Amino acid sequence: MWISKIELVCFKSYQRQEFEFPEPSEGRNVVLIGGMNGYGKTSILEALYLCLYGKDAMSHLARAGLKTDDSRGYPSFLEKAFNGEALREGRDTMIVKVVIQKNKTRAVEISRKWYFRSNGAWIDEETTFREIVRGIPELPRSDGKGGFHLSNVLDDAFIPAHIAPFFFFDGEEVKKLADQNRIEQVKVGLEGLLGVVLLRSLAERMRNFERSKREGVANVDEDRLARLFQELSETERVSSDIQLRLSEIKERRIALSGEFDSLMERITTAGGGGGDTATYKDLIEEREQVKNRLRDIQRRLEEILTSRLPFHFVSRAVKDVFREQLLGETRLHQWDSEKRALEPRQREFEAAFAGQYDPPLDPPLTDQQLEAIRTRINAAWAALFYPPPEDCAKVVEHDYLSPEERNRTLEALETVSLGQQEIQDVLRAQSEHQDRIEDLSRKISRLEGIDRDGTLSGLTDELKRVQSQLGELEEEARGEDRRLVALEAQGSSQRAEYERERRKLDESSPARAVIERSERVRKVIDEVIPSLFPLKVKELAASMTQVYKQLAHKGQVAKIEIRDDGTTVILSKSGKALTFDRSAGENQIFATALIAGLAKVSGVKAPLVVDTPLGRLDSRHRDNILRFWTSDKNRQVILLSQDEEIDAALHTRIGGSIAKTYLLTHVDVGDGIGRTTAKADQYFAEEKA
Repeated sequence: MWISKIELVCFKSYQRQEFEFPEPSEGRNVVLIGGMNGYGKTSILEALYLCLYGKDAMSHLARAGLKTDDSRGYPSFLEKAFNGEALREGRDTMIVKVVIQKNKTRAVEISRKWYFRSNGAWIDEETTFREIVRGIPELPRSDGKGGFHLSNVLDDAFIPAHIAPFFFFDGEEVKKLADQNRIEQVKVGLEGLLGVVLLRSLAERMRNFERSKREGVANVDEDRLARLFQELSETERVSSDIQLRLSEIKERRIALSGEFDSLMERITTAGGGGGDTATYKDLIEEREQVKNRLRDIQRRLEEILTSRLPFHFVSRAVKDVFREQLLGETRLHQWDSEKRALEPRQREFEAAFAGQYDPPLDPPLTDQQLEAIRTRINAAWAALFYPPPEDCAKVVEHDYLSPEERNRTLEALETVSLGQQEIQDVLRAQSEHQDRIEDLSRKISRLEGIDRDGTLSGLTDELKRVQSQLGELEEEARGEDRRLVALEAQGSSQRAEYERERRKLDESSPARAVIERSERVRKVIDEVIPSLFPLKVKELAASMTQVYKQLAHKGQVAKIEIRDDGTTVILSKSGKALTFDRSAGENQIFATALIAGLAKVSGVKAPLVVDTPLGRLDSRHRDNILRFWTSDKNRQVILLSQDEEIDAALHTRIGGSIAKTYLLTHVDVGDGIGRTTAKADQYFAEEKA
């Protein structure tokens, strides 16, 4: 599969331009499009997104490293893309056409047209799709008409929108995203690969469906329900703010930890590596380790005081009654589920009974006799389920709990036991660690006296400042954690009350059953999403490891591990975690390995289109990435490069892998409007001495 043609009409600085690309063959899989900054390289990538995905592209452009207008979105993006010359000359149409070759004889053509008013305001668009067999185009089909939807075709035959950023992206900008948050990038990538984006979209559409259904429900104190919803929303908003603050604290702690390590290295250097300084460093590191263990002990003590100790103020009899009630409700729910599952079989049995004519009844039964038989069948069927088993709850008191929450509550009741010895052990460990910290601090103070010229003293003061800031951040994080726990408990209570009142509202409407079914499906989606990640993390980690080894020039990397939460760990041959400076090169290597791994695991054999493929990489990383782009001879790779990335020398070096080149030229046509033209089979010339 390869892109054989991209046609741009009145798109950005292109008046009319066709790019034609040959099939990857004989080791030539790279298309090289060169242009200076501002000449229209990124416009090609944007045009590809807009043609294939239309409005849906906007949510994925940012993930691909491309800029969007967050304030106005799609209309603003289109109006800025409409060619200035076309607007000045009174034209009203912008067109992007893409031809995707499935093989030598079959292709598909996707054409999207946008229409504008004379003032440049976007008013409408039209998208057509048609297949081309042996060069002969079939009749076009319009997106959204006659039951045809382009997105369904792309999902099956090319690249779904939610995984397009793994194939079409800006190399420099994606590197910056990896620099900001590697864990988030891995999670977003996995979500796209596993279709979590689609599941979340489905859940949101179902939530909107439920909301619209409830609008027709009779008024059952709707003002109170609205007030409960507002209170719950405010609690969730504050919780979200705290989680954001905790993320910021975590990032700050990472930065301070790096500063701490740097200061320790400088202290070692200032002391000339002597025994005293080495001892000083060891003492500092040990004190930090003891402080970390003390924080863990304090968290454990807080957990005991807030989660387990309160249950010991409740009598055993009350807990036993609560446990038995929950068990009874659980059994009642199981019985009700079994009953509901079998109810359709009753109707099947009644229909089968009514359809039997052999042996014939002589004389035939009267209507009264048939009704009596149906009544007995219904009574016999009901007797299979009523009354419920004796061990079921007679009344559901805790209807605010879902079946899963009841099970978790029962499990929690079994683990709340707390002995005096356990508390004493925790307090003793806390005291021992505090004493050890004080002892280490005294030893450190004595060793600080060996400083002769004041250098070590200054570094020590800096180290104390960093340690103090780390301690303050740790204390702030603990405080925010406590607030978050309290808010989550408050939110759980508010949510339970809201759900209880909402159910009362739903029960007054015939739409209740439909809404409940929708909610059950949404809950299944929420429970399924977390379990999807382990299905692919090992395969992704193996693919990333393979690509990373190809790209990185550091030979000590053995493999990359990805945990279920998206955390990545780079391991050495001895199995120890490696930490590298987060340089531009390392981050682009990581981002490229992630994107390449995701593309490989997806199983989609689609082209790669990369803007700014090399950025500011050093020569070794540049050679490695170029070697990677040219390694898969059957996959088309379109590189959009400026002259300082893939220059004339590099172009010559990879010439055996290049299938086609274009050079973008640009002229100013007045009024701040530029015109770009692509010249085929040309590239940046060698500079003459």
